[in-house]
Amino acid sequence: MRSPSVVLSICAAVVLGLSLASLSSAQNREKYVISAKAGGVNSVDGRVTVTRAGKSQLLTAQDDLTAGDLVTTGAASEVEVLLNPGSYLRVGENSAFELADNALENIRVTLTKGSAIVEATGLDDTELNINIVTERARILIVRRGVYRINAAADSSELLVRKGRATVNDNSSNIIKGGNEVVFRGGSFVATKLGKKQQDQFDDWSKARANTLAKANEKLSARGLNTYLSTFNSFDWAFSAANPYGLWAFSPFSRCFTFLPFYYGWSSPYGHYYGLYFDDYWPGRGCCGGGYRPVIVSNPSSGGITGGSLGGPSGGSIGNSRPPSPSAPPVSPMPSQAGPRDPDSGGRRVGKLPNN
Repeated sequence: MRSPSVVLSICAAVVLGLSLASLSSAQNREKYVISAKAGGVNSVDGRVTVTRAGKSQLLTAQDDLTAGDLVTTGAASEVEVLLNPGSYLRVGENSAFELADNALENIRVTLTKGSAIVEATGLDDTELNINIVTERARILIVRRGVYRINAAADSSELLVRKGRATVNDNSSNIIKGGNEVVFRGGSFVATKLGKKQQDQFDDWSKARANTLAKANEKLSARGLNTYLSTFNSFDWAFSAANPYGLWAFSPFSRCFTFLPFYYGWSSPYGHYYGLYFDDYWPGRGCCGGGYRPVIVSNPSSGGITGGSLGGPSGGSIGNSRPPSPSAPPVSPMPSQAGPRDPDSGGRRVGKLPNN
């Protein structure tokens, strides 16, 4: 069985987008991108700059960050960056961060100052590996959820609204949903998170999650299937070792949204991803069996089912059958349940080792 890091790398090896004919003049990045790295810029509000190789320039939503890039946000400015499929990094105003490592098996973001929120989507057993580092803290996000990190010169804060993270490079230092951790000096203290500890940045992050979920629902299943009929690399992109999903470009929202495998996925904020791949269960004919996956809308979400594809040569567009929740897979598959609120942990006090 492949390790989680290998699975995650394969999962994000394809970043898929589709643009309408009216957008034919758009940049190639908006049509489709094949990448095994994090760092795609998905939204820019206000003035955001990137420093690369000693030169600074304005950052746009058509850019891709590379390892070592330094990003700074001005007043009333925010930026959203794609991590692994289904996970987003959002950085608030008057903040600065470096994308220290953009490899999917070892994503590492250094938050120099300001605030960042990570929205991480995944299945129950998804092993994420998203590292957030500040001057005072080392945080590893290991489960789906919503995480806020605040970085100041003398202290750092981690607010786990949902999910699970570890700190101090120690897997036993587990911080669960509903807890806040304050790092100061060489120690940290974890306490219960207050329900009213939210501000405009939290509201913006939640609104972005809603926008992205709606963008998923407005993707054209028929158009994506037509596009996929010309795509010839299904064997590795849609193999049984890739249980998560892809990025898909939405002409409706002018950004990338998450296109999951299987139905039942939702954002940790609670928004539903209605468009998904069908016919992806191992052994049910995907790729190795000679058939391509099918993109459909879950009827329960009010969507319209999309077209299906035939064999490796593409096949014709036809009517797709609705999903069959009760149909058993031929071989074990990951949980299809949407994110749920993890249990809350208790108070924890610890010390950070000398750097």
